Amino acid sequence: MVAPAVLAAAAKAAKVAKSAKKAGKLAAGPGGGQNGDGGKKKDKPFKWWMIIGGGGGLAAASVIFLVLLLIGSMVGGVGNGASNAACGDYADNASAGNTGDAAATNPIMPAGKMYMPSATARAEIPPKMILAAMRAAANYDGLDWTLIAGQMYQETKYGQDKSAAPGGKNSLGYMGILQFGTPAWTDYGSDGNDDGKKDLYNIDDAAWAAAKFLHAKKAETEPFKALQNYSGSTASNTIYPRVVLTQAARYRGVLTGDQDLIERWYAHLKETVEKNPDFPTLGQQSDIPEPVGNDAQPGKALSIASSPARSWSTPPMDDDGETVTAMAPAGYSTGLASTTSTASVTTVAFPEAKQPTAVGGKDWQWPMKESTYSLGTPYHQNGSMWSLGYHTGLDLVATSGTPIYAPADGKVVHAGPGGSYGNETEIQHADGVITLYAHQTTIKVSVGDSVKRGQQIGTVGATGNVTGPHLHWEVRVPGVDNPFVAGQDQGPGMVDPKAWMDGRVTANPDYGTVPGSEEQSRDDQYAQCAEGNGGAAVAPDGAGASGVIPDSDDPVIRAVLGWAQRGIGTPYVYGAPRLQGQNPTSFDCSSFTQWAYYMASDGKIDIGSTTYSQQPYLSKYKVDLSDAQPGDVIFFGPEGGGRSSHVGLVWDAKGHKILHAPRPGKSVEFSTWDYQAEITGVYRVPIPQGTNAVEGDGTNNTAGA
Repeated sequence: MVAPAVLAAAAKAAKVAKSAKKAGKLAAGPGGGQNGDGGKKKDKPFKWWMIIGGGGGLAAASVIFLVLLLIGSMVGGVGNGASNAACGDYADNASAGNTGDAAATNPIMPAGKMYMPSATARAEIPPKMILAAMRAAANYDGLDWTLIAGQMYQETKYGQDKSAAPGGKNSLGYMGILQFGTPAWTDYGSDGNDDGKKDLYNIDDAAWAAAKFLHAKKAETEPFKALQNYSGSTASNTIYPRVVLTQAARYRGVLTGDQDLIERWYAHLKETVEKNPDFPTLGQQSDIPEPVGNDAQPGKALSIASSPARSWSTPPMDDDGETVTAMAPAGYSTGLASTTSTASVTTVAFPEAKQPTAVGGKDWQWPMKESTYSLGTPYHQNGSMWSLGYHTGLDLVATSGTPIYAPADGKVVHAGPGGSYGNETEIQHADGVITLYAHQTTIKVSVGDSVKRGQQIGTVGATGNVTGPHLHWEVRVPGVDNPFVAGQDQGPGMVDPKAWMDGRVTANPDYGTVPGSEEQSRDDQYAQCAEGNGGAAVAPDGAGASGVIPDSDDPVIRAVLGWAQRGIGTPYVYGAPRLQGQNPTSFDCSSFTQWAYYMASDGKIDIGSTTYSQQPYLSKYKVDLSDAQPGDVIFFGPEGGGRSSHVGLVWDAKGHKILHAPRPGKSVEFSTWDYQAEITGVYRVPIPQGTNAVEGDGTNNTAGA
């Protein structure tokens, strides 16, 4: 018997798909447009050769996919808030080339939810293409429409290549906006616009076929591999998935499960298309922007500026959740004493003679995960240690290296030294609101970068005037006196960050549970999903708590894993200092493995400080990869003479999961040994008798207890 909650969720998903189908019943074929030279597409010699063998039988098999998906969603998937289609290893996908959740390259997509088009998507993608991609992806829970949109860009720059026009093909025989070959179309061809035909030159039909293929190749959980499969790319040829994933990251707006909002977006896009039905003309060049090239890196997606809107671009929807960019009336200081929450903004109550103004908006989250910090000095606490005689922000106390995230979308206006603030970042948000982050160990953004809510912007540190590591967080709002600038009584000036968040933390946070959020976080969804499917509950961004430590008979090994887990999020620095104590500020690969064993054994086990010394030291204790256990030391990258270039710790042998400090620009994180260089050996560190296990929280346990 299916639980009522499951039926309700299934009904919602069906409603979304029905709305998508209804919205798609409009002319999707080519029409008039702008003339120009055809774009030139790079040939992909191996495209589709890998999937020819299926024959026509796979077209019928698509029905089985749908049935299996429905059954899968009813058994434990939809009921716990996440589709089984989204239960893959998030962190591993990131390490496969989707460089982290900062670019949201593989978001967890709960059943019935969808990403709204970002301003970039609205400006750069022909609305006909957005609508087709959304409708196609709605067939499969967990499939993100932005992947299909990114493919349209990479394949033919949204139909500008001559092979996209009816009757056109490139030199290798690939056709249409999404470049299908005849064997692939035989297997995956679809009728996306309900006209009784499967036309690979039709935008809707091609998008639905691409969705069917991506779902068959598990793009919901392994997008990088699925995209490589789609393009026929080899493992060493990553241009195609990198371009698609970079564009996809730029196209994602707010993740929502509001079914009415989703339906209104379909209607809004349909109306936009009907106002300009002849754009684009397939096979002809137009003014569709091309901001991303073969050097694309998903991790830098959000720093690529959006192109200006064109005449054909999709306008914002009046009530789609975007904030109104209005300033407080001149001469009035709000103090944020009275607010009234609406569906999309928080409106400050002004005197009767003044017009209410939207300030700051909704859908914020705290800048750190709840489990990673504790509240320190509150806002406006009096004291002689501060130059103004009081504290201008709120302190979030945490260990050095703890990740800091943008609490809302915005643009970086300062990133660098800040005097007594130490390493400081400032982000300007809607309505002139500015947030400030002081005392950081590392800053991960630059001035001018556009950041999304949930994007990591830095790490906690102890730079500047401090007594210990913490994040000093300020919120500055227009219309409030700025004590640092004489005479600037219209701000932006400081307000209480904690009070500021009241009524604003209403959206599902991108990272971890946060104060004020009643919805389940994405981390929690992932943890439940992984737990229900036999995987380790790993935080998607590789930071913060990572679930239950793998079991081990030896308490020292359990302690090693605990210390290793504690190191997650610490930035990689080549040649980092060794054995920095309980709160290191940096690691390289070998200092991380050395530190975990040293700390867990109370200094009794030192496996060496480099890969060149660790592997010879452990040579007597080599085990077969098939016998690997949690805590084993695993080496990669042969360099000759028995040397290796990289090392990590085995976390979950069944899932091939490792924990390591990968390379510059990254932090300690989870990955799998499948995505590393060649494995050169796995070694089990001997534990001397009588070694006391020191847990990650600093407590001592007697070995064998």
